[in-house]
Formats: sequence, C-alpha cells, structure tokens
Amino acid sequence: MCSAASSDRYLVHGHTVTPATCEIASGDTVTRIEPKSMEVLVYLFAHQGSVVSREQIHDAIWGDVVVGDDSLTNAIIKIRKAFGDNARNPNVIETIPKRGYRLIAEVTTPKPPVAKQSFGWVWVSVVLVLLLLGSVAITLFPRTEAAAPQIKLQSDAQTRIVVSPFVNLSGDASQDYLVLGMEQTVVTGLAAIPHVSAMQSHPRINQADYRLEGSVWPTENRILIHTRLLDGEDGTVLAIHRHDRAYSDLLTVMTEIETTITSDLSLEIEQANLSAQARGYTDSVEAFDLFLQAQAALLPRDRSGTSLARTLYERAIARDPRFARAYGGLALVHAAEYRNDWAEDNNLALNRALSMAGTALSIQPNLPEQYWVIGYVHTQRRQLEDAETALHKALALDPSHADALALLGGIRTYAGQPGKSIPLLRKAMRRNPGAGYLYFMLLGRAYYYLGDCGQAQINLHEAARRNPSNLETRLYMAACQVQFGEPDEAAWEVEEILGQEPEFSLTGFLRTYPMEDDGQITMLTRDLKLAGLP
Repeated sequence: MCSAASSDRYLVHGHTVTPATCEIASGDTVTRIEPKSMEVLVYLFAHQGSVVSREQIHDAIWGDVVVGDDSLTNAIIKIRKAFGDNARNPNVIETIPKRGYRLIAEVTTPKPPVAKQSFGWVWVSVVLVLLLLGSVAITLFPRTEAAAPQIKLQSDAQTRIVVSPFVNLSGDASQDYLVLGMEQTVVTGLAAIPHVSAMQSHPRINQADYRLEGSVWPTENRILIHTRLLDGEDGTVLAIHRHDRAYSDLLTVMTEIETTITSDLSLEIEQANLSAQARGYTDSVEAFDLFLQAQAALLPRDRSGTSLARTLYERAIARDPRFARAYGGLALVHAAEYRNDWAEDNNLALNRALSMAGTALSIQPNLPEQYWVIGYVHTQRRQLEDAETALHKALALDPSHADALALLGGIRTYAGQPGKSIPLLRKAMRRNPGAGYLYFMLLGRAYYYLGDCGQAQINLHEAARRNPSNLETRLYMAACQVQFGEPDEAAWEVEEILGQEPEFSLTGFLRTYPMEDDGQITMLTRDLKLAGLP
C-alpha cells in the first residue's frame, strides 16, 4: 500500500482514490492519508454494502499487533475528513452501532483512456469482433436485473455509552472508593438496560454514541452529584442534571441518574429494571458502602486486601441478607484464597466459593458477573468445560463482558491451546482497554508457552507495572529470563517472589494450578527450577 506496486484507482462519491499513493482527490484538492487508513478504506471497498465488524477490520489490517480501538477510530475519522463525510448523515461510511461499519457509497473504477488508431480498417475489425462477442455473451448469459440490496435492521444494535471517571470534588482521598464505586455502579446499571452497552472510559476508547461525565461531592449528611451527557462524536453537551440528596438516599440517586439518562436518550425502559434490587444491589446504604469498600480492597489481589474484602462483604451481607452482588464478591474472595493457597482448608474454600456464587444467582439470576465467578471457580476445580459453559452464559447476558472473554482465553492456555488464547485476549483488551494487570499476564503466559518470550516479556512487564505484587506474573518473568539465558535476572525475580511469600514453593503452587497440559507443566517446572525456585 502507498507504493508504485498498485495501479488500481477507484471512484467514490465524486472522489478519485489512488491506493498506490494514499491519495483521495476531488478536483484540484488532493488529500493524502496514512497507509493504515488507506488499507482500512480498501478493505471496506472489498466489502461494499456489507457490515464489517471492528474485530474483522482489526484482524485484517493489524493482525497480531495489539492496538486499541482508537487506531481504527482515527483511521475512520481521517477517511471521512478526506471525503468531507458526515458521521451523522453519512454518504460514504456508515457507523452501525455495536456492529461496525458499512461502506454505503458506490465504488467504481475509472475507464482507461482509449488510444487513437490511425487505421480505419483496424477499428472496423475491432467493432466486428466486439459485436460477435456481444451476441455470444447475450446468448450464453441473458441479462438479469441486479437484485436490490436489502437493508436489515439489526436487532442487537445497541446504544454505546462511555462513562468517564467521576471526579471527587470533596478533596478527601478517603472518599475515592465511594466515587469510584458510584461510577462502576452506574456502568453496571446502564449495561443491564436492554439495547444499551456501557463501559468505563479509557484514553484508548474513542468510539461511542454518548459520553457520561460526573462529579461527586460527598459530605457528612448529603451527597451532591452533577452529570453531563455529551454527544460521543463531537462532544456537544446534550443534558446536564444535578442531584442533591441526603446521604441516606444514595441508592435512590443512582437510580435517578440512570432514569434521567434513559429519558434524555428517549429509551423505552421499564422503570422496574432500574431498581437497586433488579440489578443485584441493595436498598441498604450501609450495606452498599461496605460493598464498595470491599471492591476497592479486592483490587490489588494480595493477601491482606483479600482478607479485608472478605470481612467487608460478610458485613454487607449481614446488613442485607439478599444483597446478591455481595455474595458474588464473597465467592470471588474464597476462590482467590484457594488459588493462592491462603485458606486453611482449600477444598472448603472452593466449595464455599461455588455456594456463594450460587446464592447470588438464586437471588438475582441475570447477573453476568456471577456466571463469571462460577466460571472462575470451575476453572480452579479443573472443570474447564463447565467453566466455559458459565462464561458463555455471562456473554449471552452481556456480549461486551470483557472479563468473560479474558477468562475464556486463559482457559485455552490451561487446556494446552495457547494459540487460541491470544485472539480472545486481544478481543477482551479491545472491549476493555483500561483493564488491569490480569489481561497482560494472561497474554504474556500464552506467548511464553508458544515459545515467544519476546512478546511474553512485553506483556508481563506491563502486568508487573500495574500490579507488582502478583506472583504468577513474576513466575513467568523468571521463566522467560531462563529462556533468554539470563540467570541473574531470573534469580532476581525469584528473590522478589520469596520476598513477598517466604514460604512459597513450586510444588505448592502447582498443586492448585489448573494447568491441564502435561507438556506445559514440564516446561514451566524446568525453567523455574533452573531459575532457582524451591
């Protein structure tokens, strides 16, 4: 692309497109776009009139290179700018919400100029031959009218809302957990609404129909929340709302925010779907506050944080025994204690995890994250098929559930198919570019077993930067250093592991590690023994 190797040209919406030079011309105006943008455009030419998903374009243009949604979004923006196309009233590229893009403009190729001939008899011969060929073609291939393209409404088309980080206006850092928890709760509540896809914001997410911004000012007795709904394309402010309520009405405010958004977007939603109970939450403000504290404590996935999270979840359940999401959080705590060998009785911890997740679903059966928890527990029990079944249920309830995709990718590695992990993990990263360390660790692990420690270390270092205390990341970094022939670096990683867990042993780790492939277990054991791990 953008070389003299290609001589093709296309006529599109009054413009001449020349891929060889990456130029889009209209009259005397010539716009040159980047090679990747031109590749995207030519790919759309090849699928003119068809909806092409973002994943298909990513795979075709970028292949195995992990890039964010912004790469494709920027390419589309540049293409539209070159054509003078309007995203709201497109003539060239149409955005199909939650589906992808469709090239709606007609694409033709210019007719080459006919060279003049000085011999009249040559023209006579050419005309006679063409007439003869034409009569044969008409006989063999009778003319048929081209079928008009049928436009089908996509029943799963969704409104995509990105929720920007809520701002804590109080200046009190001890309230950060509350503000973050409110932001996450709004995302979860919006995602549960039919025909709405909601996710937390990240610099790599640019493609959205709408963007929600919020600021929170909690005081001792009251809470003040401002929200703004913006157009996702041009940033136009569409609506501003102010919620000033007593702190005891916190959950009512959360429902109000979702109600005003659905009203602003003219979405026909039954208000019953917006209640706290319908979304697996609670009507108890005290229980909800404990739940948010537990979520914050669980994020680092270290021993002390996990222990604190368990206490907070249990206290939340004591305040409201029908708090479905608190049971789900407690299930995750028990599974983490089993996985890291922190429980006094590992089998009991795993059984409790499954019991807590089941309790959450018996209270509220439509919670995708609870199916994720069940998938995680089945994975730790080495019941990989049952785990995949649960994860597919999570994705059926929420197709944008990135954690479910990531865990499916992790399971493929456990099953000895690391090559199948990578596409799932890349897709999860595109769905949730702001995800924590775990996605990078899983990707690094898959590359390690594929024998590509160069790519493995890139992802493992990113995982370690995001969570320096994760031992599994350190284990694979040590194994890769052995592969690189760097024994000193491998030994340093082992020192880091033993510094965090002095009693750590490879035998104990593998006892609860759900790796099913004997060849991969042998590979990891060999490298970690060479690194000096006891």
